[in-house]
Amino acid sequence: MNWVLRCLRLIYLAIKGVLLRIPGGPWLWAWTDPLHLARRLLRQAIQERSHYARGSLLDIGCGGKPYRDLFQFVDRYIGLDIPSGGKVDVIGDAMKLPFRSQVFDTVLCNEVLEHVPEPSVVMAEAVQVLKPGGYLLLTTPQTWGLHLEPYDFYRYTHYGLRYLAEKNGLEVIEVIPTCGLWATLAQRMVDTIIHTYAIRRPPWVILALSILLSPVLLIGFILDKLFGKRGDTLDNVLIARKPELAYKQG
Repeated sequence: MNWVLRCLRLIYLAIKGVLLRIPGGPWLWAWTDPLHLARRLLRQAIQERSHYARGSLLDIGCGGKPYRDLFQFVDRYIGLDIPSGGKVDVIGDAMKLPFRSQVFDTVLCNEVLEHVPEPSVVMAEAVQVLKPGGYLLLTTPQTWGLHLEPYDFYRYTHYGLRYLAEKNGLEVIEVIPTCGLWATLAQRMVDTIIHTYAIRRPPWVILALSILLSPVLLIGFILDKLFGKRGDTLDNVLIARKPELAYKQG
């Protein structure tokens, strides 16, 4: 069995080496990541709205700060998270932020809200640390499997996000889906096969499945482009603003 694994690994490395050297090869190889479609769509949605972020930014649940490079107008980037081994600047709790009121121009909260038992408290904390006129950029899943159990509590439609934001005094600029039905179906199918049915299989089985299923992700991506963001979505993106007038009058 060991020689089979070695042969498969050599074949894998050979295919990867060839693809990474040809034009367009790295783009194609990226689709062998079982989560590539969701990550690509989320990054694109954040990038298209990165102009809202400016000045000092607080990243709640920052992890490895995967979107740090997208914010060109941010001059101070503070990452907050629980102890996780990521690129954390401040260790803290999203439901009790360790900052003074009105100190950040922007708050980023990416794929965190589903993991907190009291989402309205997190929203209120974000509003508290935002300066008047500052922006909240928040993403959270609508259609996704259980993850980081048992700390996986909610899924959010655009109605739910709008309600939470307005309940906490924010002006909603937009709530937009990252994709439509076809991308959602493709990503959920691949993710479920790899991370549910194949989770205890040998690494070479998972690798082979990831390569074989990569066209499914690509087809879902193409169909989504053709038919638009209709039906279910993987994630929603909220852009909201803390009003200035009410605070000036106070």
